[in-house]
Amino acid sequence: MKVNLGFGAHNSRDWDRVLAEDFSSPPATPDWECVQGTLAIADLAEPLGFDGIWMPEHCGTPYGMTPNPIQALSYFAGRTERVSLGTFVAVAPWWHPIRLAHQIAYLDIISNGRYDTIGIGRGVSKGEFDAVGVPREESRQRFNETLDILQLAFSGERFAYEGEIFKVPEMSLRPEPKSRDLFSRIYSSSSTAESLEILARRGMVPLFVGNKPIEDAGREVQKVNTFRQEEGLPPCQPKNVMFMYCSADPEDAAKSEEWIWTANRDVTVHYGFADASNFRGVKGYEAYAAREATATAVLASSVTGPQDGPAKGPSKTPGYHASNLLIGTPEEIFNRIKAAQEACSFCELTIVPQFGTMPFDEATASTKLFAKEVLPAVQEMAAPLHRAALPENALA
Repeated sequence: MKVNLGFGAHNSRDWDRVLAEDFSSPPATPDWECVQGTLAIADLAEPLGFDGIWMPEHCGTPYGMTPNPIQALSYFAGRTERVSLGTFVAVAPWWHPIRLAHQIAYLDIISNGRYDTIGIGRGVSKGEFDAVGVPREESRQRFNETLDILQLAFSGERFAYEGEIFKVPEMSLRPEPKSRDLFSRIYSSSSTAESLEILARRGMVPLFVGNKPIEDAGREVQKVNTFRQEEGLPPCQPKNVMFMYCSADPEDAAKSEEWIWTANRDVTVHYGFADASNFRGVKGYEAYAAREATATAVLASSVTGPQDGPAKGPSKTPGYHASNLLIGTPEEIFNRIKAAQEACSFCELTIVPQFGTMPFDEATASTKLFAKEVLPAVQEMAAPLHRAALPENALA
């Protein structure tokens, strides 16, 4: 199984200042230091034997801080020779589809075809949509039209498009990409049942990013494969993202509690989960309003920090679910990966080695230990499509 490293630059200790709206002084740690620390760990991917480097798309808050994942991956395309590249995810509604198609094609050329996971999604954060001037009410339509246009653009033919939002005159994608199968490399991330069905019926394969119990992800794979069967498509396997801290000392796992808690706090505040008015009545985002009850408690305690240990129960935070956390010794982490693959049949794994307030030296040591003690075994591990991920009528 392929194992990649995934990154987003976080300045998590700056959230107290941002929440207090105290912008009279700059962050105690400059953002550029966080970005450079992230890039330094990513530089380890190829020499340590990982299979790929993945980047997200976020801007405007201390969370994620990767405003253009394709730009970041272009940087690594020039610094590496072997590893594949992936996005988790490029937020399609923030892009003009023709610009996105050209940037994907150009990265395909300069990486010699190594951009093999084109993860895209439709975005959530009100602040990010407002900053780029895109109405969230249009996100699903923009996303669907972007998929239409990418499919046409990557066909190798001249094309035109007439949608509700985007109008594209007859044109060709120039430069043309090197690879001829770019549309089949698109993976979709969705957080609602409606989006999951729409994308599955279009033939999109899921990309899970740690925001739901692994067992729920497994049930979603079965739903996806049921929809695919109804559309005459073969079953598929998702790709999965999990968050990792590896230490030879079992007692070190306790150190991760603050990092996990702050990572979940970051998710809650960045996406606005603590205020249902961010989602109530917004077309396509109605399901998010239900998250307010769990999110508010996290926001209320964000300044003082966790009171009784952030990792003690998955219900304490609405962010990264405990079943997607690879925290522990090399043996414990390998067993967790094996159990997770059996639960949701993912064919490829991306681990995020730095999150929340985890220091970069801790993340570096953890990554090196994982590469030495866990990575070879996981790369040799089979990643089958399990029967539980097949359509229900296939299990009869």
